[in-house]
Amino acid sequence: KCGSNSQAIVLDRSKAMTEKLDDSNNTAGEGEMAGVTESGLHRIPHQLESGDSLTCLLSALQELSAASDLRSGLRSVADCAKRLIDYDTFGVLLLDARGRELQFEMAVGFDEDVARHWRFGMGQGIVGTAAETRRPILLADTSEDPRYIEANKGTRSELAVPLVTKNRTVGVLDLGSSKVDFFTQEHLRLFEALSGQLATAIENARLYQNLRDQASTLSMLHEVNRELAAILDRQQLLERVAELVRRLIEYDVFTLMLWNENTQLLEPSLAVYRDGPRVGTAESMPLGHGISGTAAALRQSLRVPNTHLDPRYVTCVTDLDIRSELAVPMTVKGRLVGVLDLESASYDAFTAQHEQTLSTLGAALAIALENARLYERLRNDERRLNRDLTTARELQKLLLPKTTPWVPGLQIATAYEPAQHLGGDFYDFQPYGEGRVGLAVGDVSGKATSAALYGSLSIGMLREYTTGSQPGPSELLANMNTKLHRLGIDKRFVAMLFAVYDSTTRSLTLANSGLPRPFLLRDWRVQPIDVAGVPLGLLPDRTYDEHTLELGPRDTVVIASDGIDECLNAQGEELGAERLQDILRQLAGGSANQMAAGIMDAVRRFSGSAATSDDRTVVVLKASES
Repeated sequence: KCGSNSQAIVLDRSKAMTEKLDDSNNTAGEGEMAGVTESGLHRIPHQLESGDSLTCLLSALQELSAASDLRSGLRSVADCAKRLIDYDTFGVLLLDARGRELQFEMAVGFDEDVARHWRFGMGQGIVGTAAETRRPILLADTSEDPRYIEANKGTRSELAVPLVTKNRTVGVLDLGSSKVDFFTQEHLRLFEALSGQLATAIENARLYQNLRDQASTLSMLHEVNRELAAILDRQQLLERVAELVRRLIEYDVFTLMLWNENTQLLEPSLAVYRDGPRVGTAESMPLGHGISGTAAALRQSLRVPNTHLDPRYVTCVTDLDIRSELAVPMTVKGRLVGVLDLESASYDAFTAQHEQTLSTLGAALAIALENARLYERLRNDERRLNRDLTTARELQKLLLPKTTPWVPGLQIATAYEPAQHLGGDFYDFQPYGEGRVGLAVGDVSGKATSAALYGSLSIGMLREYTTGSQPGPSELLANMNTKLHRLGIDKRFVAMLFAVYDSTTRSLTLANSGLPRPFLLRDWRVQPIDVAGVPLGLLPDRTYDEHTLELGPRDTVVIASDGIDECLNAQGEELGAERLQDILRQLAGGSANQMAAGIMDAVRRFSGSAATSDDRTVVVLKASES
């Protein structure tokens, strides 16, 4: 087969024909070949060894070894050779990695289709025969040799010289002319003498180019790995992969298939053609089906140079004749993630280096996809948690009083801000008989969900104890402490202040179990009320002191959780009791509602951009003048 198009021609020729043509002096005889080695530049014919042209050719051969681009180096050789021999076609065909086919690395004077697509097998045509026998062939008249394959119209004579280095065939140097009997024995000896140096130079240039390509590929893979690791959205990740693969490997079709554990199928997540993405062009497939399914089942890469000869190949693309395929499975810790699949309309389009590159990329992509999957799961869990927290917050609001109770001679106001979705602070009001009201302000240790649940438990317990018997503040705290301690919920306690206001006597009786001391504002002076105690549920058999105040007109009691005086500003400074008392003095002339809102506003201004670290609760009781 000559190539990937209909011009491919296959000819088999026997060694007898080769020997016959050699004997007829179309190639150099044994005597002429004797003594010529790879470095046999001393054998250059005298007719050709003078002038700048030969110097140019030798210099081009030397520069070829270190050429950054093999084709440009060979072009320099062709240009210098043109000055020595006025050829019509000049081609360098190199043997593939498997040692089966020759293809043009550089071509001058050949049709573009021939240079790009034609392949010559070992023993096929003049160049294939020269490569197989490792002997040069000088063909005086192409029309008289049955081995000749017309790669270029009008070629009447040909010179093919094998390129051999270290006893290994690298390729063939091929020259053609439109004139019959154009090439001479001197031409043959010249290029036969130079062939060893040309072969070595080509090998060195290929090695250098391979090293550069590998370094470039590794650098690009490093960049790709970093980029993939930073993408957490799966669809964005898949779309970016197609672009990145194109930078690394030429393909006609790229398909990314992901393994679905539920359906036990490889499902196409992305299909990109040379001209862009397409939808619905790939189908799901089970393990072991097709090239991709087989690669996934075996957990190993598959490189198919000719899909027409592989019974495992399944046609998925209808508008392209796929001739080669490369499939690389993606796994994470032995678990199948998916398959990267490349297809090409050219035979043997993918090399071992492509396979290694795609495998490296596949390993990075598998981890990136796993990270994206976990991130997506985390994001879904977070959405679900936020929905649950929103519901819980609404339920918690229902536990808190919607309005303050009306009590003769007393204004009551509240302000409440949880640090997170759910708060550990709470307040409550309970009827305590005619003209009397019980009020509680509590702060549960901890924050968020667990604190909110413990706070809900405390509210339920408070309402249980205040229904019917209506114990005094100290008795109620002692009863709740005993029950909470018996529950034995580890590292949980409640700081709570409970008070009962009697409108007939204008008295307020308080008991405290760990909440900050409340403040009394009287005659524009602020003083703390000395009532304290051990938090509920922390120690067994606790008793609590009571303190009774008689409230005169405009007397105000402010009860606040520790989220008020312990709030921090951006510099890490605490509000503290002194600043809070200054705030209360400034607000003393306002109503209970104005004072509660003013306290919360002042605290917000003090904290500024600092994050809220604790729940904030304020209850203001202000005696009216009548």
